[in-house]
Amino acid sequence: MALGRSSRLPSLTGLRFVAAAAVVAQHSSLIWTHGHGESATLLRLGFAAVTFFFLLSGFLLTWAWRPDQPVRVFWRRRTARIMPTHLVTLLAGVLLLAAAGQTVPLRAWLPNALLVQTWSPGFDLLDPGVNGVSWSLCCDLAFYLLFPVIARRTAAIRSERLWHWAAAAVAAILLIPLLLTAARPLLGGPPFGLGLTLRQIWLGYTFPPTRIPEFLLGMVLARLVQEGRLDRVRTWHGAAAFALLYPLDHASPLLFGVAAITALPLAALIAGAANADRLDRPSWLAHPLAERLGALSLTLYLTHYLVIEHGDALLDPYGTADGLRRPLYTVVLAAASLAAAWLLHTFVEEPMVRVLNGPRRARPAELLATADRRETP
Repeated sequence: MALGRSSRLPSLTGLRFVAAAAVVAQHSSLIWTHGHGESATLLRLGFAAVTFFFLLSGFLLTWAWRPDQPVRVFWRRRTARIMPTHLVTLLAGVLLLAAAGQTVPLRAWLPNALLVQTWSPGFDLLDPGVNGVSWSLCCDLAFYLLFPVIARRTAAIRSERLWHWAAAAVAAILLIPLLLTAARPLLGGPPFGLGLTLRQIWLGYTFPPTRIPEFLLGMVLARLVQEGRLDRVRTWHGAAAFALLYPLDHASPLLFGVAAITALPLAALIAGAANADRLDRPSWLAHPLAERLGALSLTLYLTHYLVIEHGDALLDPYGTADGLRRPLYTVVLAAASLAAAWLLHTFVEEPMVRVLNGPRRARPAELLATADRRETP
């Protein structure tokens, strides 16, 4: 049974907060190591959260896409959604660094401001600029530029061939780490650690073209759900598959832990949550509180690292915290991140979207809210 694409998807909004919280947890592990490294277990969880958001971007934009919408309107809406919050957090990062007595050269903030930093082979996750988490917005922006063209092609796929396209997207996701592993002698470059070179992690994790297959899988997944071909999939199916595969993901080489192992269970998770809303199945993810928290996913993603990095330096400047102080600092900084996210969402994100988008034309309001809220940390 295929339902209309105007159905609201509050469960997916609630699920966004879960994924954003996983990224916060990953970076919060810096508090426990005094900034000297992140938990290896939580690192893979953060990788999975990023893959989830890329899949979800493709899914939600396809779900809401209208072939009669002018391309310039689509681009304006997407730019209005991400750029104001990105630039405000970038400015906050520059000011925080300046307050700490650190200089911020042009090469550190200008590519970051323009969201082009990850197109460079010199991009280093260990020294990513002012607000390091904004690297994923480079991938989002590349996808937004391509989406209107790809969406027309995706919409033209015959229903019976959707599975072929989904398999092709999955194959591309699997092929990327295989090729990068085989090509290591040819890529060269300085070492990154964990048996990888800097160019391998750049090409396999942050280079926008290599993340496009995840967006494409999300797009085809939206078609499959709309066509009713995944009606039997439940949220717990995806959650169980992810839990079963996560030990393998954790034990696998780093490049395979980016997306190759988790993409399919995360796709099932998204399909199950969407089905819960389409088919009126009960879901705690659709609770109003979960939906409100999910609406903060973009601003939480963009603020939390700055709060954790600079907040930990303020609370524990000499890296001597032990005992109960580290869990206390973790809770305090997580709460501060959520507060900063709410402030940015309320006073920057939503007002700027209204200003830059102008008066909305007649369109299902709930659908627009679902599609325009943050898909990607």
